[in-house]
Amino acid sequence: MSDIKLTELISVGTLQEIQDGFAKLTGMAALTTDETGAAVTRGSNFTEFCMEITRKSPIGCRRCEECDRSGGEKTMLTKKAVSYSCHAGLTDFAAPIMLNGEMIGSFIGGQVLTEEPDEEHFREIARDMGVDEEKYIAALRKVKIVSKQQVEAAADFLFIIANLLSKTAYDAYISKQSNAGLTSLSRAMYKKVDEASGSLNLITKRIQGVSSSFDALEGIASKASAEVNKTTDTLKQIQDIAMNTKILGFNASIEASRAKEAGKGFGVIAQEVRSLAETSKSSADSIQNAMGHIDEYTGDINEQIKNTRTLLTQCLDDINNFSELLKEIQDVKE
Repeated sequence: MSDIKLTELISVGTLQEIQDGFAKLTGMAALTTDETGAAVTRGSNFTEFCMEITRKSPIGCRRCEECDRSGGEKTMLTKKAVSYSCHAGLTDFAAPIMLNGEMIGSFIGGQVLTEEPDEEHFREIARDMGVDEEKYIAALRKVKIVSKQQVEAAADFLFIIANLLSKTAYDAYISKQSNAGLTSLSRAMYKKVDEASGSLNLITKRIQGVSSSFDALEGIASKASAEVNKTTDTLKQIQDIAMNTKILGFNASIEASRAKEAGKGFGVIAQEVRSLAETSKSSADSIQNAMGHIDEYTGDINEQIKNTRTLLTQCLDDINNFSELLKEIQDVKE
């Protein structure tokens, strides 16, 4: 609260208008000060007695400043409008401008008499300050005379008006600050939305690329499975040939044994043919088993690819839904 200044809530022009209107209505002098006592407006209806004679005397000016300080301290302590007599015998007032229990400025003024002056007493004051007695008395006779009750009522009225105005101005100030904060927050939020939208688009493209790769891989796996099936058929043919070769070798061995000595060489060849048939069949069986496993693994890969593609499709659907939500938010912004 201490950071808020009077002129941040109420413009100097508005304060000047209130002050001038008050001075014109009451015939009293008026001035607006900030929380330090420094003037923020031009003085209204100041008297010749105070401004042109008393305050132009070094002694009088010092005494006036002491009176101003004393009046400010009283209104700060009471937080209400107060009236008091100055060193020269005039009546002044101070009406604080409050905001949530703290004084942010004040209206000061007065420079009036509350009864007919004792001119001899004022001549003594003039002599004490070293000013011309006749000019002093002539200026004194121009000072407005009002009752003390009128001074107090006028000060209270100014106090009420000032504080109603300060509260209204404070509410407007808080509203403006809140709107500024929301605007800043909205801009930051929309910036993040734009960034999120860009990231989602990039992720979507990458997932689509991965999905395309899986489609290609699925095609390759299917082709591999088809080739495995073809190889299985070829192996079966090899196995059949090996089996037939083995039978042929067996039959050749029988015929060689019948031929006795003449068939010994032929028997050796028949045995080699039969061994080769056994080896071919064994190798073909091993290859067939391996191809069977490869076909099984290829089927598993194909199944996993299908499952992964399903998950990718679901992810794309979720991202698209979220992208639509972001677009709705951006449309609200526009």
